[in-house]
Amino acid sequence: MSTVEPGSVLVERYRLRQQASTDLAAATAWEAQDLILDREVRLTLVTGPYAGDALDSARRAALVTDPRLVRVLDAGSDSDGHKYVVTEPHTGMTLTEIVSSGLVDEQQARAIVGETAAALGTAHTRGVHHTALRPEAVRIDGHRVRITGLGLDGGLASGDTLNGKPAQLDAQGLVALLYYAMTARWPGQDLEAAWIAKDTLIPLPAQLDDSGAVAPLSTLVPHVDKNIDALVARTFDASGGTDGPMNPDDVTTALQPWGEVSVVASLPGFVQPEPEGPRRQSIADAFGGEGTPPVRRPVSGRIARTDETIAAGAGNVPAGYPEPQNEYTYEPQAYGSHAPVPPPPPEAAAPGYDQFGQPAAQAGPGYNQVGYAQQGAPQQYPPQYAPGIDPNGGYYDQDGGFATQPAPKRGGVNPTPIVLGLVGVAVVAGLIWAINAVLSPPPALIADASPSPSVSTSAGGEGEGSTEPTAPTETEARPVIDSASLLGTLEFQGETIDHPESVERAYDTDPVTFYYTTTYQRAAFGGFKDALGIELRLREPASVTRVELLTNTPGGRVQILQGGEGGEVLAEGAFENTTTFELTEPVVSDSFTIWVTELPQVSDGFRLELYEVVLS
Repeated sequence: MSTVEPGSVLVERYRLRQQASTDLAAATAWEAQDLILDREVRLTLVTGPYAGDALDSARRAALVTDPRLVRVLDAGSDSDGHKYVVTEPHTGMTLTEIVSSGLVDEQQARAIVGETAAALGTAHTRGVHHTALRPEAVRIDGHRVRITGLGLDGGLASGDTLNGKPAQLDAQGLVALLYYAMTARWPGQDLEAAWIAKDTLIPLPAQLDDSGAVAPLSTLVPHVDKNIDALVARTFDASGGTDGPMNPDDVTTALQPWGEVSVVASLPGFVQPEPEGPRRQSIADAFGGEGTPPVRRPVSGRIARTDETIAAGAGNVPAGYPEPQNEYTYEPQAYGSHAPVPPPPPEAAAPGYDQFGQPAAQAGPGYNQVGYAQQGAPQQYPPQYAPGIDPNGGYYDQDGGFATQPAPKRGGVNPTPIVLGLVGVAVVAGLIWAINAVLSPPPALIADASPSPSVSTSAGGEGEGSTEPTAPTETEARPVIDSASLLGTLEFQGETIDHPESVERAYDTDPVTFYYTTTYQRAAFGGFKDALGIELRLREPASVTRVELLTNTPGGRVQILQGGEGGEVLAEGAFENTTTFELTEPVVSDSFTIWVTELPQVSDGFRLELYEVVLS
């Protein structure tokens, strides 16, 4: 057996990067790269007497799909005898790491275990069980729970879990996780077993009373929900949990409803991040109730600071605001508000003129130009201080202290004539093309004008000719597999063997899923039959020149047939990881058959694993 080290490539697909941590004694975990699909994976090499059980249970776990379960992507062995299981990478924090920072509150413990139970309930419906639940097998990644080791861990622990009831083992493991999250004590199966690595951090065992039952949760966690306390008591009583939950669905029902899962909420209070203060606050809060008027932005144009905005404000005018000029002044009112106060009466001026030497404007009696009630003649403003007028030609914002100027005109070339010229050229070109298309003869007439095929007469016949046979006409249709079925199946004890229900995985364009046959003890299908066929029916007749088979089981013998069973043999050979058959000439057909006459050899017998069929 060759040495495995960083940089090694297994089965010409998985490049090992660096070792990863694992608490399994008979396993070595690696962070690896899938060279075919260009993705990160976790590859676990398994050894020991239960390595075969681990591979079989991992293959069954690959059929279970749930976002909370770390998915099994591949399982098999290479030519050097390495047995491996490939899964998605492990992300997030383990429950051990979370509890090491502090106990988890009841709401988060209920949510974490509830999500775990719901995921295992999905696996339970497919007949797949974990049987090796422990704090290291549960991870929290953001707001979701991730369960690792489905199939793999239970297979390597077969010596300790083989005689147990798998569904009940999972139910007890779930309640043990709930107890551990809230107390840091482990009441579940023994974690000092041989299948656990010796250097693994083992949690403290739960305390037992005189009868052998686990100490009630309520004695360690004050004010715990009585339903959860009763669930723990039924699961770990002196009778061994005969009255407790019997499967993950029972645990899910007992814990519903639960809230959102969050790593931050699971951590203790003294490591919780301090909440950030509000980014914005009200004017009254910022200035202690003495609110300042908001700055009014100009509608358009560039914003330029005036000299008044640079100078500090005086009196009751906030800094950055211009001093009022004969308009109105601010006087503090109750609750920090400001009310306009009429200015003092103007100085005496010549009749018909105001104090600034300007002709007096005509306005309604008792009102000035800004609409405030006055006594006597209407008040006038000098041009440089009139509302909304700036001596420099801009807009003067009395409250905001900004002066706006019109944006400068952009220089450069006007693109409108250029665009119109290009559009005109395109229109003329389109007209020329349309005229040529109308005046030119159609392709069918040109084809009819070609000389007819030659006719040869036989030497012994008079006037009887025979047309020379022509090659099959190639079609432009692309070969698309529409459906498939197994040929040569058998029934054993009332059940069809070789898994016809999974044959569609051989052409679902997902190289992760695969079709697999029954495992036989001899290459010739154990002597039960001579061959097995997978007939691929196309959506429409198409021309095929290449057949590619992606497998994980090299060896055996296979033929490519045109049509169904008994069809013409187009190619044959042995399976490889990527088996490619180049046909000597294009073959037009609506069906092709993969005819297996000999199965490849695997670690536990003879079996075919077909990931994908590609026709081109």
